[in-house]
Amino acid sequence: MGPLLSTHPVARSHFGAVVALVVSLFCSLLIVLAFVLDFGGAELALLAAGYPMLISVPAAVVMLRNARIKETFELHEGGLARVKAGVRQAWTWDQVRAIDVTTRGTDLMCAVRFDDDELVSFSGFDTDDSLAIHDALFEHCSQALEHQAKRERRAALVSAMGAITLAGAGGAGVAAWVFATTPKGDGAIHFGLAMFAVVGFATTVLTGIPLIAVLLAPRPD
Repeated sequence: MGPLLSTHPVARSHFGAVVALVVSLFCSLLIVLAFVLDFGGAELALLAAGYPMLISVPAAVVMLRNARIKETFELHEGGLARVKAGVRQAWTWDQVRAIDVTTRGTDLMCAVRFDDDELVSFSGFDTDDSLAIHDALFEHCSQALEHQAKRERRAALVSAMGAITLAGAGGAGVAAWVFATTPKGDGAIHFGLAMFAVVGFATTVLTGIPLIAVLLAPRPD
């Protein structure tokens, strides 16, 4: 590996996790209120807050967990090392197999795959002086830029989007059935059920259309 040239600690922002957590807590409060309040059935509309939680709860858990993990990159003369959650891994430059470089606004993100199939990712927003790592990779491993580091996660994406779509469609279907079987004089109940069904239908459309696009998209060679 050679001598150590520099260290690059990673400091991930908690902002996204906090936003997802606040959304989850607010939606939870609305669901509780749906069982506490009595507006003649109109409070059933508050149960629609469960739909955003299908996304916000898993997102909050994952982002909070990742933000707590300590990670540091070590740039050596002969390669790159990473210390993550107390575990150190090191690779020489000739072990680099593929590099992806993408931009998101003003942020420069990089993903590197090594010959042991380990994938390492870092960006300018969360990694101190990440450009030094970029420059070293480009200097020693320029041929790896011809290969794709990140692999398609089609199955996981389809599973997640499919579950949310089914939940939205199922909720809307149940609400519509109860709406149809409820006496017409119960206007407040009809309003609550209608709102719940509308949000469920909107959830189905918003996730179903991208799901169909993913399923119809050709697989990369």
